Amino acid sequence: MYTMDYLDLFIDTLELPEDSREPLRRDYAVLLGTAGAVEELETARVKMLADANWWEELVPHMNKVSELTGLHRHVVDFLFLMAASEQMREDYKTAGLSDELFWETIADLKFKLIECHTVYGIWGMFVAFWHAWFFQLRRFKLGRLQYEPYTYEGKEPVTIGGYTVNPGDTVYNMHIPSCGPFPREARIESYKQAYEFFKKDLNGKPMVFVCHSWLLFLGNREILPAHLNMVDFINDFRILESYERDEFGDKWRVFGADFEKPDAELPEDTTMRRCFKKWLLDGKKTGEGFGAFIYDGENFIK
Repeated sequence: MYTMDYLDLFIDTLELPEDSREPLRRDYAVLLGTAGAVEELETARVKMLADANWWEELVPHMNKVSELTGLHRHVVDFLFLMAASEQMREDYKTAGLSDELFWETIADLKFKLIECHTVYGIWGMFVAFWHAWFFQLRRFKLGRLQYEPYTYEGKEPVTIGGYTVNPGDTVYNMHIPSCGPFPREARIESYKQAYEFFKKDLNGKPMVFVCHSWLLFLGNREILPAHLNMVDFINDFRILESYERDEFGDKWRVFGADFEKPDAELPEDTTMRRCFKKWLLDGKKTGEGFGAFIYDGENFIK
């Protein structure tokens, strides 16, 4: 672990943006050449796998590496996760999981690298706290979407299509990585892949998909045109909760580097941006939603 060879493999296999390659090589060479930096990363990696308040325990190590090397914390966070993925690849092999699945799943680091550059102009990572479950082999990218087994935390049972989901039951939580469009055909194919992947754990029961996201806010149907994939995604679910937020916490996802500008100065170069800008200028709030649906191997039920 902790070699330039693996960074090159990572760059080439995931086809990282050309403009990111030399900065990453330069920064990683600095890190590898700095006394004590690798030892801090390895200690952090072990703590990450232990999952005990993992990010709080890792922050001091990331800060220390940044201090030792002079590298921006976003850069350190990305290089840490990139380096840790080499052992993750071996863990996939040990678990009988394919190398193809590993690269599909770890590509989330690429997506977050691009997000960081888009928002902050840095080839790095500003949401490293998000990634522990990938490394613990609990979250996988299957087709267009990502999934993880999750304990249903609702306070009351919910019945969908005659099937009751009780608090404490295992459901399958999904995430939508920022890697391009997600039309209905790609979503359906991903749901089916997830069912086949987790089928052995279902014991003959249908698979319960859940998602908590700003994408599932019912107000998005008013904000955006109905033909957009983002709106059609809502139709896949029975929405169990939808609520407004005082702050638009996902504003950066829509407006990129301009997200901190006053609403009147936000860009309008896409349909989504125009619609959200108008909504915000009208003094209206955005929000989040939580939804579920069931797939039994043949039918989608919501």
